[in-house]
Amino acid sequence: MAFDPAESSPSPRIGPRPLWLHLGTAAMTWSGAAFPAAMWSSIVRRTDPRSEFLTMVQIASDRFARLMRGIETYQKHSYRRTLPAPPVFWQCAGMQVLDYGLPDKPDAPPLLIVPSLINRYYILDLREQQSFVRFLAAQGFRPLVVAWDGFGEIAEPVTIDACITEMLEPALCQILNVTGRRPALIGYCLGGLLTLALAVRRPGDISAQVFMATPWDFHAGDSRLAEAAANGLRMIEPTLQTLGFMPIDAVQALFYAIDPFHVIDKFLTFADVDPNSDEATAFVALEDWLNDGLPLSAPIARTLLGSWYTDNAPARGEWSVAGTAIRPEAASQPAYILVPQQDRIVPPVSAEALSALLPDVVTHTVDTGHIGMVSSHRAPALVWQPLTSWLQGRLCSTCQAQ
Repeated sequence: MAFDPAESSPSPRIGPRPLWLHLGTAAMTWSGAAFPAAMWSSIVRRTDPRSEFLTMVQIASDRFARLMRGIETYQKHSYRRTLPAPPVFWQCAGMQVLDYGLPDKPDAPPLLIVPSLINRYYILDLREQQSFVRFLAAQGFRPLVVAWDGFGEIAEPVTIDACITEMLEPALCQILNVTGRRPALIGYCLGGLLTLALAVRRPGDISAQVFMATPWDFHAGDSRLAEAAANGLRMIEPTLQTLGFMPIDAVQALFYAIDPFHVIDKFLTFADVDPNSDEATAFVALEDWLNDGLPLSAPIARTLLGSWYTDNAPARGEWSVAGTAIRPEAASQPAYILVPQQDRIVPPVSAEALSALLPDVVTHTVDTGHIGMVSSHRAPALVWQPLTSWLQGRLCSTCQAQ
């Protein structure tokens, strides 16, 4: 049945988040530009400035209507993610480990995959034809994926240290006990910092490491996110003290600060896409994930925004976990680093700073973006297959637990 954008979906979407911020930016920018643009045009053309002004206002109005059409089409689209959830391998408060391994291959080499704390795990399993973890399972591995639940409603404030020592380390022990193998770690974005800490603290229990767009030097390259983090922490601190967590929309506002018109441009383009096409469905699936963020506990928010992005503690050698200094030089396992060249979230030079410090590393630069690395139609050929080949070469001889 054809998609009718006028028909309401079962549960209307509220994105792109924060909606008021994107709409306000568009309205103020386009309407505010109309008068000076009209005056300049009238001077150059020697025409009536009132006529030029009305023309500019019409252009701004048409553009805003197009933006609203794109947003409405997204909000009312019929697509909903329906992939079945895999079995839970292990869980604790605030985290589950999901078992994407094939039932007939329980002895496949295990991979512990850790996504960022900011977004939900399923960007790694977005759609059946866009699933990084199902690809890995089909290639003979047992992907065990961490699904953070968010820490906004947990009574005891969760810290970065607790994520590692009270969640990831027990999960690692369970993997060792159940499979009898040392897993390879795959860390995506900020998840790579957590897996690095795990590898430094438990070197004998890890076979290899993979870092996918993982920042290390937070002050390298484009500084907009670091600046936004510093300013954001100052503004959000009263909320952290009152609520005990950083709301999802506040997190999304930080990404807005990197490029205020990025979301607006996306939806202007989407307004002209056939809503019945696979292109539209892929857009909606990805946008749903982007808007389905996680609240951050106050301690985690202060570490991410303050210690990491503002103070650059990891690169300065000032980050430790439960008394263990987290230094890449101490991670002796073979490592593979993926550096997306079109990354707007983690500047390539920030990820390359980690590569320069690891003792045994292969660095693979890829022509994708931060999210496209795990979700685009080019990802299997550009990213997943080379990574799989490296893992197969390493794990066949090194992943047995000792």
